[in-house]
Amino acid sequence: MLAAGDLLAAVLAYLTAFILRVVVPLPLTQGYLPAFRFSEVKHHWGEMLLAQLAMLYFLGLYETRAVLSPRPHVAALAAAALLQSLVLIAVYFFHQDLMFPRSIFVVFACVNATFLIVWRLGCSALLGGYPRRRVLVVGTNAAAGEVIEVIRGQQWLGLDVIGIVGSRNGTRPSALEGIPVLGRREDLPLLCDRHAIDEVIIASDPSWQDELLDAFSRAPLRARISVVPSPFEILIGRRETLRLHDIPLIEVLEDVPGGAGSITKRLFDAGLAALLLVVTAPVAALVALAVRLTSRGPVVFRQTRVGRNGQPFTILKFRTMHEEAEAQTGPVLASRNDPRVTLLGRLLRATRLDELPQLWNVLRGDMSFVGPRPERPEFVSDYQRDIQGYAERFRVRPGLTGYAQVNGEYHTSASTKLKYDLAYIHNRSLWLDLRILSETMKVMLTRRGV
Repeated sequence: MLAAGDLLAAVLAYLTAFILRVVVPLPLTQGYLPAFRFSEVKHHWGEMLLAQLAMLYFLGLYETRAVLSPRPHVAALAAAALLQSLVLIAVYFFHQDLMFPRSIFVVFACVNATFLIVWRLGCSALLGGYPRRRVLVVGTNAAAGEVIEVIRGQQWLGLDVIGIVGSRNGTRPSALEGIPVLGRREDLPLLCDRHAIDEVIIASDPSWQDELLDAFSRAPLRARISVVPSPFEILIGRRETLRLHDIPLIEVLEDVPGGAGSITKRLFDAGLAALLLVVTAPVAALVALAVRLTSRGPVVFRQTRVGRNGQPFTILKFRTMHEEAEAQTGPVLASRNDPRVTLLGRLLRATRLDELPQLWNVLRGDMSFVGPRPERPEFVSDYQRDIQGYAERFRVRPGLTGYAQVNGEYHTSASTKLKYDLAYIHNRSLWLDLRILSETMKVMLTRRGV
């Protein structure tokens, strides 16, 4: 319904733009537009409608938050209408439709933005919000605290934490303070009935299986591991089951897919990297000149990162920090408002232009376009010590972007990002890579994520 309304807004805005030019002598135009001009020019309806949906999608205006609360996104709606008009101008320029009245583009952009804003504001009232849902969180560990912090910070989700259910872990993160413990795990069905619970979220404690994954992740060679699933594990497995005669098995640890799929991914990476190195060469030259003129130090920054199979490699980036930024502190993770970052560096990081030299890393085979983001050896040693299964991410090449980057936020913990990385590694495909690259473009335009 939302997409249909957006398409209708574009059609009505286009027709309205012609009507206004026919009946209103707008400023900076040569009076009225002859009505017969509408039938004389070629109308690229398909490109116009496709551009409308594409701009709204890549600016994040089909995400739930933007749909349910459109008022904070009014500027983004106007920007989408402007970008859509620029795409349309490019289409007409490419087809050399010189007879098309250029003033229509300006009127169309203004009318389209108005219609989109009115439609989205009205549509939010029509759609309403998520009905409030009563949530019970199982666990008193750090994972439970992270779940509750997200629910509190994202009110648009429509979730209300009614209470928590205790676990064997005796720790209690600060995020759980003030939330009542309603009972034990054994009493879950009774508690759900008593408190009219709509949703239960289980934050599992670390188990011996997690320790096993961590141990096998560090091993150079490993056997395939399957489990005889319980009914609960059958429900959450979601993967194709194996059979041991008449006993069902779920394969939980396997070698990373190779063969034709791996070759296809490498050919895709090399081909796209070579193309983008040529296409982005003028932009890269301008960025290099800007870095050289605005701060002292090398233009291209080189740093050691950990890649596939735990092997170090040198990653390339345009320098965004002051020279000798870590001379006094040593290796430090970047923060949101890092004082070490130059003024130009903030712009380069926001637009991801600082990562253009990494196309060379992809072409060389150090990296892929999609995969876990590579970390520095100093931080990897800490993560391997503190996060079980962290070494599993070294089974594949690191990526320019990844599943964790398009789903996480700036402050998402390393342990949570690892879960996204593992989900990608053991379900990867060229189609999934294309989806992640598409989502990455959206993240870049909306300046969301990490």
